[in-house]
Amino acid sequence: MESNPTRAEVSDKVIQLFIDIIGFIDRSQVTEQTDFIHDFKIIDDDLTCFVMQIKWQFNLRATQEDWNSITTIKQIIDLIVQRSN
Repeated sequence: MESNPTRAEVSDKVIQLFIDIIGFIDRSQVTEQTDFIHDFKIIDDDLTCFVMQIKWQFNLRATQEDWNSITTIKQIIDLIVQRSN
């Protein structure tokens, strides 16, 4: 992704990655407010794969502590935007 993408671009990409990796969720079901644990019960390998793709796609350097409190798409987007500035 180009340097300093807009928040909207980051949001679109994160949501699309989530949909692609999880595989059974329709785009209309996913917003920034989506809580992947509570809304879709995603807690295992799919979530790990999603996090790994986020790190790779956005060259995101985040600690385990950063990830421990993240449960929504919005929190991931906020972390990416914060770390890219």
